[in-house]
Amino acid sequence: MAKKKKNKQNPSLHQPVKSVQSKPKVSPGNLKEKGVAKAKKTKFFSSPRPPLISRIMEVGIILVVLGTPLVFSIWSKNNFLLPKEAYAQSILIVLLGIYLIKTVDDKKFHLVKSDLWYPLLAFAAVTTISIVNTVSLYLSLLDFANFVTYFFILFLTINFIRTHTQKNRIFWTLVAVCFISSIYGVFQFYDFDFKFWARQGGRGNIFSTFGNPNRYSGFVAAVIPAMVGYFLTVKGTIKKYILAFVIPLTYTGVMMTFTRGAQLGLAVALFFMLIIALSFFKLSFFKTFYKGIIYLLCVFLVITAIFSTENPINISRHTVAERAVSAVEGEEVSVVQRLMMWEISLLMTKDQPVIGHGIGTFKYHYLWYQGKYFDNPVNEDKLYLAVWAREAHNEYVQILVELGILGFIFWLWLLFAFFRGRYKQCKEERDNPHLLLARLGFSMGALVILVNATVDFPLHLIPNGILLFLLMGLATVVQKDSPM
Repeated sequence: MAKKKKNKQNPSLHQPVKSVQSKPKVSPGNLKEKGVAKAKKTKFFSSPRPPLISRIMEVGIILVVLGTPLVFSIWSKNNFLLPKEAYAQSILIVLLGIYLIKTVDDKKFHLVKSDLWYPLLAFAAVTTISIVNTVSLYLSLLDFANFVTYFFILFLTINFIRTHTQKNRIFWTLVAVCFISSIYGVFQFYDFDFKFWARQGGRGNIFSTFGNPNRYSGFVAAVIPAMVGYFLTVKGTIKKYILAFVIPLTYTGVMMTFTRGAQLGLAVALFFMLIIALSFFKLSFFKTFYKGIIYLLCVFLVITAIFSTENPINISRHTVAERAVSAVEGEEVSVVQRLMMWEISLLMTKDQPVIGHGIGTFKYHYLWYQGKYFDNPVNEDKLYLAVWAREAHNEYVQILVELGILGFIFWLWLLFAFFRGRYKQCKEERDNPHLLLARLGFSMGALVILVNATVDFPLHLIPNGILLFLLMGLATVVQKDSPM
């Protein structure tokens, strides 16, 4: 009787155990079918609250990302670069102090494991050692401060941006910067501007909050791949509409500047983004995201067509097609001049091949080597191209001149480690299209800047240099939360 009473009170003992079924694999094809209903009822991402130190660092990074591209001063001798450098470095000095206090208090050094630390450390070491070989400590320390700023941004991003929510906030900050600066750039294109600016004429009219069309277009073009990745996968009508407006606006700004380096970088990055996405998702990529892909294709083709011809909307005397043809034919003075600069840079490299002339000293040595170049009778016909070049208009060449073969090798090692590591991460996330396309977008944004660096000098422009290392950090971060 006791046994029967016990069984009656615990009927679950005689019930069969339910088998545990594994969750179905999420892929682009079934993401919408099986995930959307649940996403509407619950938060798409479950983000654990990060520790206080991470939140402080996140706020600091957001302030740098938001303010550095937009800040300028009409009262300083240099209206743009100097205020931007002072603003960004002031905030980062405060963050460094907070980090050091936390390190001393915890009695341990916090460092998240990453495949970028060894090449970054090697490149940073050569950069530091090159100062020993400098002829101007002042010039070297100016550039060294900028490079330390970039290294620290990468360090902070990888170590303290640990959740999707944090990455999300930084991303939308970049979107806000693109919106503000591009709106201003479009107004400038149609001659609506503040009266206190001295008009520069030609393409110089569209400089937004950067002071130069190349700086502006090089920055905002690098954010477009990240916006494309988010646009294809973002949940929420409002966010979708915001990106559907900001992407064409930003792309229009890039086209209006007629900056070939930024346009080439963006074209290369979007091409590789498509190829890599197809390699992972195959045809299901088009089936899942066909609406967004068709919209983006139409936007890019229409805007490119508008600024490739003379029409009432394109009031400039330039066209994208004409600028591209002049670059390919090599007849434009600026193209021939840059080729000459690179020849002179190779002369500089021959004298200090191993550790270079010292960071920041390109501008110091250039005139002397230009004279040496024209001492050769073969080059006398190029005398009209003589100029005092402060930068080589090619970051890879300038690294070779200032940091030597060692610095050049370690720089290539850093880039190789970055792209190889991000490809491996994307491969692991092929069943999660949101994570994969977001990481791919940040990676391809970095590629925009790196391609542009073959004809420009983004590492010597504080907003663009910060953006490069920020995008590398955001693409590298292994977040603790993940999509459902």
